[in-house]
Amino acid sequence: MERSNYHIKNLDTFRAIAALIVAIGHIELFRQNTFGESAFNWLPNGHIGVVLFFVISGFLITYLLLKENEQYGQISLKNFWLRRIFRIWPVYYLVLLISVFFFDSIPSFKTIAYALAIMPNFSHALGCGWATSPQIWSIGVENQFYILFPIVVVIVPKKQLHWLLMVIIVVFATFPHILGFLNVRIWHNVWFQNFNGSFFYDSKFDCLGIGCLAGYLYAGNHKWLNLLYHKWLFMVCLICLIVFWGSNLQIPYFTDELMAVLFAVVILNICTNPGLDINIENKVTKFIGKISYGIYMYHWIILMVAFKMLSISNNWYSIFILYMFVLGSTGLLAWVSFISYERFFLNIKKNFER
Repeated sequence: MERSNYHIKNLDTFRAIAALIVAIGHIELFRQNTFGESAFNWLPNGHIGVVLFFVISGFLITYLLLKENEQYGQISLKNFWLRRIFRIWPVYYLVLLISVFFFDSIPSFKTIAYALAIMPNFSHALGCGWATSPQIWSIGVENQFYILFPIVVVIVPKKQLHWLLMVIIVVFATFPHILGFLNVRIWHNVWFQNFNGSFFYDSKFDCLGIGCLAGYLYAGNHKWLNLLYHKWLFMVCLICLIVFWGSNLQIPYFTDELMAVLFAVVILNICTNPGLDINIENKVTKFIGKISYGIYMYHWIILMVAFKMLSISNNWYSIFILYMFVLGSTGLLAWVSFISYERFFLNIKKNFER
């Protein structure tokens, strides 16, 4: 399936926003760990940038799978999995190699085993994550989603898929809280409490599910879109998204799920609503969006190089140099990777497109 046939406008800009927010959030995390304070407390939460990535992935993959089924009468699971492998695995394993051979860090056997199996979200939750590139936990979540969700799409009748997605969203949103309650009341297991909180805090399959539901509605031109395309609902969701993310809103429960719903409504309207003539794309955001995977994967390594090689101090000049070096070097590395190393595997990936 040719991707150009199903290009969704403005989606690269959302990828660009997510990648930059995550990278900037980690710059500030490094500064906070070094100096005990952040220069930009008002910046959006980087973790929510990952939630945005999850919503985009769920939305796009569901849309493409359903369109493939609509056009060809079936979904080739083998071809889908091979396309995902050639897109994700090369950079993922390269980052593992770089972070082992170029930095003084020897992961434990357990850490290596989970990473090689592309299950770094499990090692992250167990407290033995990949220290020199800890952001790879989300690649584990997406990889597990890519393995299981297409099977669900193939097995479940299309007319029932949205109901199943809503069940999945509710289960994954509430299950960790139920387990936490039972642990506090009955089991009193400190290890389990830590694992439960960490694993479900990071492994946001419900946020992926929210993106999937949006993709399902768009692919089938579902009647619910009439409500979701209402201009006042869109404006309210957009304003709430900006205010909540910009103010780093934290509510006791379901913050990520709330943000995922807002992202889904905003993406549906800005990217697919025929009644809105909105264009948030330009050459810069398209470029950043196309290399966003590389930005996400390489930026932690660049950050480690920056804090090792540069003379970092807690003043505005040093902060400016740090940001220019990290964002510029990450962007350059991601671009070079995209047009050379990744391009080789992307060309192979085309063999499995219809």
